[in-house]
Amino acid sequence: MLSKKKVEEIANQNILISDLSDNELAEFCIIANQRYRDGKPIISDQDYDFVFLAALTKRLPSHPYLQKLESEHEGFAEEKVKLPGSMLSTDKAYSWSEIQKWLERITKSAEEIDLLSKDILIKGTAKLDGFAGYDDGVKLYTRGDGNKGSDISRVFERGLRIYNDSERGQGAGEIVIKRSYFETHLSKHFEYPRNFQASLIKEKELDQFAEKAIADKAALFVPFSQLPEWMGSIREFTENFESIVNELESGVDFDIDGVVFELVNQELKTHMGSNRKFHRWQIAFKENKEKAQVKVISVKAQGGRTGKITPVAESEPTLRSGATIYRATGLHYGLVNDQGLGS
Repeated sequence: MLSKKKVEEIANQNILISDLSDNELAEFCIIANQRYRDGKPIISDQDYDFVFLAALTKRLPSHPYLQKLESEHEGFAEEKVKLPGSMLSTDKAYSWSEIQKWLERITKSAEEIDLLSKDILIKGTAKLDGFAGYDDGVKLYTRGDGNKGSDISRVFERGLRIYNDSERGQGAGEIVIKRSYFETHLSKHFEYPRNFQASLIKEKELDQFAEKAIADKAALFVPFSQLPEWMGSIREFTENFESIVNELESGVDFDIDGVVFELVNQELKTHMGSNRKFHRWQIAFKENKEKAQVKVISVKAQGGRTGKITPVAESEPTLRSGATIYRATGLHYGLVNDQGLGS
């Protein structure tokens, strides 16, 4: 079991991925994911997806953690209750080639039910980076394990409103804070929107920041059905993919974590079904877009347990997605050397 100190050393890249055993890498991914979902991230979302989770997927593609539904916030004392409807995770794609494979599976499934390719409709919406919930009009539940969650109806009793001043009972959605409001009023007090969003659903009394954000209608429950959407055929989707993604990502004033695409055709959705973790007719496209210009203080050669030498760049502290980065692994030493980084 990883100690608290070792978790911190991995997060700060004092210990490299190459020096972790398979079990340690898997355990760190589990811890990092839970800390993120609790509103206390220890690494950036991009590093989790594109560094640690990518490494685990490459090493152990069949690891149980990769097949398990990602549980939403579990820091509640309330007894778990059965959700009115199942809330599964969303399968993820990190490249156009992975999206193409999803389209191929859709086309093949459509042929099996004699649905013409030209009649297939795809819908896209922004993937919000908040706390998932399900509102049945009477109670609001956390996603929990997808089948059972916690009753957090107290957030509505505290005055939380629905996006666009619409009615309750619209099913699945997320509790979020407007990006513009966070930057103007909260960024000096909270490192990252997710830290603040976690405070909205806690059991104890709300602090002054949460109360004001709710009163200002900046903290909201956003049903997925209320989000701006794109809809079109597979051909339109393929020909305009990049512009569709850009349009959806810029269409909401909330932090996002990619774009969700799903089928509209109900018969085809039913035919494709789902596994224990996600619906086969839905996918989230995520890109590693976050970049930052930093001052590199030094580059040191670090030896791994296998004897491989890896350059590690030590930089000025830089905030990325709620985590402060001090060190980065230099995987392409030729580039490090050519550019004179740390010299």
